[in-house]
Amino acid sequence: MKQLRVLHCRQGDQVWGPERQILQLAEWMPRLGISMEIVLLRRWGLDSSPHPLAARARELGCPVHEVPARPGDWPGVVRLLRQRLGECDLLHTHEFKSDLLGYVATRLSSRPWIATDHHLAADEDFMLRAFAYADRWALQRTQAVVVPSYSQASILSRHIAPDRIHVIHHGIDAEAFAHSAEPRRGELRHRLGVSDSQPVVSIIGRLDPIKGHSVFLETARLLLDQRPEIQFWVIGDGKLRKRLDAHSAGLGLTDAVKFWGYQNDIAPWIAASDVIVMPSFHESFGIVLIEAMSLAKPIVASAAGGIPEVVLDGHNGYLATPGDPRQLSERVLQMLSNPAAAVQLGLAGKDRVSKYFTTEQMALCMADLYRSILAGEASRQIPTVSRNSASVSLP
Repeated sequence: MKQLRVLHCRQGDQVWGPERQILQLAEWMPRLGISMEIVLLRRWGLDSSPHPLAARARELGCPVHEVPARPGDWPGVVRLLRQRLGECDLLHTHEFKSDLLGYVATRLSSRPWIATDHHLAADEDFMLRAFAYADRWALQRTQAVVVPSYSQASILSRHIAPDRIHVIHHGIDAEAFAHSAEPRRGELRHRLGVSDSQPVVSIIGRLDPIKGHSVFLETARLLLDQRPEIQFWVIGDGKLRKRLDAHSAGLGLTDAVKFWGYQNDIAPWIAASDVIVMPSFHESFGIVLIEAMSLAKPIVASAAGGIPEVVLDGHNGYLATPGDPRQLSERVLQMLSNPAAAVQLGLAGKDRVSKYFTTEQMALCMADLYRSILAGEASRQIPTVSRNSASVSLP
């Protein structure tokens, strides 16, 4: 079988879910006869230290080109992509800036191009709406668009021909993640002054309006009225930090809510938590969910976007109406008040990850897509799936 080489392009300043998935592919693809190379766009220009994604990818033997990606740098980025595509068979982009620059580069190099739409471009202000419009225009010109959930496929099919949309669920190496996490659970709690018996409820992700951190704080206020011993962890950073600090103080949560900032390695933070909450208003998938499930952590999340494809209500976690802190607090209280039931939900989640959300499954599907695109085969239609069935066979 011919050795293929795929060039990935992503803009990023930290390691979030999409970066972790790219690293998973960098580890797995060589086993499937596909080598990878990464062009990493640095929004604010280069600094003295390599991006964590670049450092880890290089450890895996994957070449990485870190380049500045300010507006004046874009022609240079296109030149680099075009140059590297001379050595690669296919381009795979991962967000709207890399989509737009990738479109230009592949037009100049005549290489096939696919894109992963990880989270749908937001439209909070004029500039982001303009980028979202431009991104949809570019995605219409790909050979294929990969999305991590059927929910996102349905939304994207309003703009992209459905026969070019491919649902490939994100995956995780559960064994490696657990190995990284568990030995440090007690160590982390001890360092932070949290006893083994004190409940910890955590939210993990960038501080962005769509993630529902304000709802999390309101949920914390309701829970503390009944369980004042709970500690709440906010793990992540972003543009809402100051606003959330003020909101927390206004709700009288300063002692109970701890903002721990961005953590490059979230495994021990999940392991040290008792319940993981995801109150998002939209999620294309929610990689933190499968990471928590792999550690058998009970989950309370919004029934939004692709989340119900990952968390089945009452089977491996609980779902709540988006934006409803009272319902979220009731669900979390159910978990904390019935530890035996919470354990069963956690174990069901761990089993679900092993069946449907592994790195191997993700990599095999992606490799199959690469080869079919390069062979010029027709794209497959999006299959249908019942999102509420615990026994559904996900592709």
